[in-house]
Amino acid sequence: MKTATILAVLAAAAAYGCASSTGPRAQDACGLLSKDELRAVQGEEFSRTHLTPSATGSQCFYELPAFVNSVSVDWIREGREVWERMFEGGERGEKEAGEEKRPPPKRIGGVGDEAFWVGNRAAGSLYVRRRDAVVRVSVGGKGTEEEKIERSKRLAADALRRI
Repeated sequence: MKTATILAVLAAAAAYGCASSTGPRAQDACGLLSKDELRAVQGEEFSRTHLTPSATGSQCFYELPAFVNSVSVDWIREGREVWERMFEGGERGEKEAGEEKRPPPKRIGGVGDEAFWVGNRAAGSLYVRRRDAVVRVSVGGKGTEEEKIERSKRLAADALRRI
């Protein structure tokens, strides 16, 4: 009887683990993307990661063999205040003291609760909010602004599954 109970508990635990579609939860930004996910989007696996922790979350630099293709990801765990300051407060694109005028963020659909692209083809980042968490993805390499936005969306969607 004890063996049957143990087997039932193990079977239930295995079924519970398999039922989880999100997989393991990341502990920091370097746990948000896998080598396979980066290869699928950037064409190569990362060779190493560089983690920079902060009081509000962490940043990971995924270094790829072709350095120009590297990817940077920030994860702000309680980022609602940051989000509001960046995208909901004040006039977007307004020139602040000592700052060049920037184009306003582009609203991006299809990922997270809200998403915005900030920048241009040469240097841009996708900011994605899901509940209170904020993820920023910046992909390197060739491509148009639209191609970089699409690659960033794919990686952000992968990262959100682990948050």
